[in-house]
Amino acid sequence: MSQSIPTPDGLPVLGNALAVGRDPFSYIEAATREHGPVFRVSIPGLSFVCYADPELVERALVTERDRYRKDPRELDLLGTLLGDGLLTARGESWERGREQVQPAFYPGRLREYANVMVAETERTVDGWHAGEHVDIHAEARDLTLSIVASTMFGIERVDETAVVARAADAITGRFEPSRIPVDVPLWVPTPANRRFERAVGDLEAVIDRVLERRAGEAGGRSETDDPDLLSTLRSAAEAGALTEQDVRDQLVTMLLAGHETTAIALTYALALLATHPDEQERVLDEVREVDGDLSPDTSLPHTDRVVRETLRLYPPAYMLFRQTTTADTVAGYEVPEGTRIVLPQWGIHRDDRYYDDPLEFRPDRWTAELRAELPDFAYFPFGGGPRQCIGRRFALLELRLALATVLRSVRLEATSSTEFAPTPALTARPEGPVWLRVRR
Repeated sequence: MSQSIPTPDGLPVLGNALAVGRDPFSYIEAATREHGPVFRVSIPGLSFVCYADPELVERALVTERDRYRKDPRELDLLGTLLGDGLLTARGESWERGREQVQPAFYPGRLREYANVMVAETERTVDGWHAGEHVDIHAEARDLTLSIVASTMFGIERVDETAVVARAADAITGRFEPSRIPVDVPLWVPTPANRRFERAVGDLEAVIDRVLERRAGEAGGRSETDDPDLLSTLRSAAEAGALTEQDVRDQLVTMLLAGHETTAIALTYALALLATHPDEQERVLDEVREVDGDLSPDTSLPHTDRVVRETLRLYPPAYMLFRQTTTADTVAGYEVPEGTRIVLPQWGIHRDDRYYDDPLEFRPDRWTAELRAELPDFAYFPFGGGPRQCIGRRFALLELRLALATVLRSVRLEATSSTEFAPTPALTARPEGPVWLRVRR
């Protein structure tokens, strides 16, 4: 007979809701240590089972993925904004969308994007002045938006960056733990729901203007010349492979997902380097050795380790959500059909079974030996399996080139007001501004 899945102690009726709401990051870390590899988190109306073990994560994402699907609650909340974009589509709709989007991320295209990534980062840094305090998260968001606008949409900039930022805030805020004990439907006119609905309308208007802008340029460019994602999707729609709504859904998804998580990762990387000046100095020394322009072929081994370590400590997507489509037996426990499953990058990435001093920022831990010894899913900042993030290589290239470009021009210093505690929403974005001082 299967054992009962262990559940951390909680309160009557509320279960673990208050503990999760106060600090879900610490809660997941502690529960992973005390109850792993499988434990149940009890929250009224939204209980879930956590798979805090790399082999079980691999089971849910790869080896037994037919027993699991994306959590319908997550899809319903995201679907209000993203429609049938890659994050939310299922079945044939997802396969069709991925087939159309995939060419935008082929290696040859990534090489072309590199020049844009460097140029946009240089333009951002040129606007900083010596001694100035900059909110590095706001700067990173504007930067990654401009890179997405140019590489994916073929326009110089998304002028309405504030609108996109508000939309990102609204959608991630729908997943804040404070909303979990009482899950308020969108039709209830709460202030948060009204903000969300306004943000959806504003973002749709941005997409309309992007499409109008490109339609106005049609006479001066061919969609087959240097095609970007927007060109590819429009061609697919003209051929009948996609509907106009499919095109809009993919564009909204790429506009939001294509900048949000990379901006978060870049923010944490720069903040960690500012608070670890010895590591920043090593990146500076490495970048100074580069002769000529930065490119995908530029050797930046320590910068790459900084990126990898940042994504370990602060994975922007800090947990994945699934639901069982049929009963499964994992680690001796029976998990019923319809059970919500959480795959916690945050807990596994900080587990001392896999990493020495796991809470320390130590880029040098990423030796070839460690990478060879780690279980496959002891490190999975981009998910895994067929639904692994399609923009993984794009994001990694953008992070390494942006870091190197920034530190070619300036040093960044922490100040007494520098804080970068994560907010547990849909992403682990910083809770507030991340202030750093610029030195030239």
